[in-house]
Amino acid sequence: MDPNETETTGWPQVGELTQLGLWMAANVAGMVTAVILARGPFFKALAKRVGRGRTASQPPSQQKSLTLLAGAVIGCDRAMIEAVFGPPRSTGLTDLGVIVHPQKIFWHAPIWYYPLPKNGNMAMAISFEDQVANRVEFFGAPVLKSA
Repeated sequence: MDPNETETTGWPQVGELTQLGLWMAANVAGMVTAVILARGPFFKALAKRVGRGRTASQPPSQQKSLTLLAGAVIGCDRAMIEAVFGPPRSTGLTDLGVIVHPQKIFWHAPIWYYPLPKNGNMAMAISFEDQVANRVEFFGAPVLKSA
């Protein structure tokens, strides 16, 4: 078995503590996906095992939680991000524009987009360089003014 492969998840080249960091950041940012919910008990047990099971007395502000999420995502490879957040809901491809819910074509896209929370009015754009996330941006949905 590869030393970077976790026995409990089967995800190749993804360490447990790296997964834990992304899971915690996603929880703070309010992301709710099937992967985060399904892996919750495992990550909570892992957090307690490494001494990080204490909860903060005051949750961070939205701006602080987004900063923490961006910091956790930057430097992660595509496989790690897909393992934690699932496939991107949409991607941007050169000469094609934005593609919604592609079938594995997202691996070739330089930017992945995720809504925050899952069906919320904010989104996260993750840019990649050499298969590693190098930039994270957050943006809100446009607001239509009623007449």
